[in-house]
Amino acid sequence: MRNWLLLWVFFLPFYKTVGQVPRIDHTRNYNHVYKDSLKAVAKKMLADVERLPSSSKQLKQKMQVLNLLGSLYLEDDYRDLDTSMFYNDRLFELAKQQEDKEMVIEAMLRREVKYRRTHDYVRSLEISLEALKLCDALGGNCRKSWMIQQNLGQSFLRSSDFPKAEKYLKTALAQLESSSDEDRPLKLKFMLGLYSMLNSLYQQWGKNELVLQMFEKQLAVAQELNNKNSLAGTYEEMGDYYNKIGRAGKALPLLSKAFALFEEINHTRGVASVTNSLGESFLALKDYKKAQGYAEKALAMADRYNYASLKPFSYQTLTVAYAKLGNELASLRAYRREATLRDSLGIARRLVALADMRRVYEVDSARLEQQIALQNRTRNFLLIGVFLLSAFGIALIVYSRTLRQKNYELARKKREIEEAFLKGQTTERKRVASELHDNLGGLLSAAKLSLQILDPSQLDRHERDIYDNVVEMMIDACRQVRTLSHNMLPEDLEREGLLPVFDRLIYKLNSAGTTQFSLQTSGDLPERFTPEIEFNLYLIGFELCNNVLKHAQATKTFVTLQRLGNRVILTVADNGKGIPIQRVEEGMGLQNIRQRATDIRGTLSIESQPNGGTVISINIPYEETRQLLTPQIVLNN
Repeated sequence: MRNWLLLWVFFLPFYKTVGQVPRIDHTRNYNHVYKDSLKAVAKKMLADVERLPSSSKQLKQKMQVLNLLGSLYLEDDYRDLDTSMFYNDRLFELAKQQEDKEMVIEAMLRREVKYRRTHDYVRSLEISLEALKLCDALGGNCRKSWMIQQNLGQSFLRSSDFPKAEKYLKTALAQLESSSDEDRPLKLKFMLGLYSMLNSLYQQWGKNELVLQMFEKQLAVAQELNNKNSLAGTYEEMGDYYNKIGRAGKALPLLSKAFALFEEINHTRGVASVTNSLGESFLALKDYKKAQGYAEKALAMADRYNYASLKPFSYQTLTVAYAKLGNELASLRAYRREATLRDSLGIARRLVALADMRRVYEVDSARLEQQIALQNRTRNFLLIGVFLLSAFGIALIVYSRTLRQKNYELARKKREIEEAFLKGQTTERKRVASELHDNLGGLLSAAKLSLQILDPSQLDRHERDIYDNVVEMMIDACRQVRTLSHNMLPEDLEREGLLPVFDRLIYKLNSAGTTQFSLQTSGDLPERFTPEIEFNLYLIGFELCNNVLKHAQATKTFVTLQRLGNRVILTVADNGKGIPIQRVEEGMGLQNIRQRATDIRGTLSIESQPNGGTVISINIPYEETRQLLTPQIVLNN
């Protein structure tokens, strides 16, 4: 309270006498008393300014105060994002009215942060590009050019386009370093953030020699800034990196410094995170007792302050430490908790990532389709004009050729987006298969081992029968998880192609049940189809064969892949009981198969009779698949 009153006494007379809006002291960002008092002073300033008669000076001061409030609430907490946007939207409208481009850019950059925090990366990128145009219009007077370049670098880093991310982040750093030292602490803070981003980039890129160079520069800036929170964060980043590359001895003194600084400024999240990292260091150094102690302390803090993302790492350390110390039961419990937490957190992250990917795909696809439709309408109008205005025929032909080229470029970009979406689907299936194999399979194996530890000879006959049945079910569950994780997306499909993978699938199906499967190929089939065709045909074939095993009660099934003229046809025929009419119209499985056929420009046909078997065919244009492989531009002279 005393500190708050002192700050109030200092700031308010300063504003009234000098008429200037105070700047944020970024070296005191984690001093909540300072931040809260500055907010109160800024609100009082805004009320005082709004009571003054309207003038250019009054409007300028109002924009400065709104800008200060927007920054204070944006930097304070994610929960204050709406409050920040309340002041920021007022600033944006006022700056547009006054044609103050610098203040418009300030407001746009805060909006970009809002969209980035809410995972709307498409809108975030659009805002950055709009701000860059305004900045270019200001020329050398634009002081926020480096921040726009930084935001663009972050966007490309999120999409793993490392060369472009490096280009924009280095441009941002060069512009920031050459800027004025009017507010040196603030400049150093921003430089520290850029070095941290470049560090993350090079770690993801695998350029370890550049990582160490960035750490040296980052540490030098943090020491000059002399901000304990920034210095502790830098020591922690360095310690975590050395832990990651297996140099725990080098990590230990850095993490110890970070721990002391975080504890000095009472930064509980930092203390918890570094405590966990110290446990990982001692685990690597085989001091399992200390590793256990630090991991348990980190876990206690995570429970107390609800740091959910920290818990899986603590349990991971405890799993190994308990096992090495001979406490197998505690190790098993820690492993189960780790697997459960990682599974829940991992699914949440993947759902967010998949939603982001789908949003980007849908927005970009819609825009490209609108542009293609607009270009086609314009071209048709010009072609009609050729017949009406023959005097302009040559000019219209040239324009039509240019327009067709643009249409091809738009179609090609649309195809690239579709391929990127397919790649994302494939990656996600690989991740889910890996999670099934590693996490769920591991849990089932651990449960099976736990059951097998029991001595069945101590059980009566009825309980022993139950025990044997449970063990058999656990073994079957492990086998099914392994099969499912492999069949979701075989690694051989990407490496060898569709036909060899189909051969192995038929072999596995024949060894798994009473239905006899056979594979036949005919016609001039290519050695490899496009990744999209192979991916969807494999999933369609796998789903159809799986349906035969589950529902058809068939003794024989024939899988045929053939080329007839300019068509490629996949057929699955069985001698089972047939498909009821309502199942054909309403079945979710068949709807998914029909959608996959549509995605690769194919058609689905079903012929079925009661007790007379079923024939399901997927018909794909062969020429379409070749165009996907080698697109060409055909221009009429």
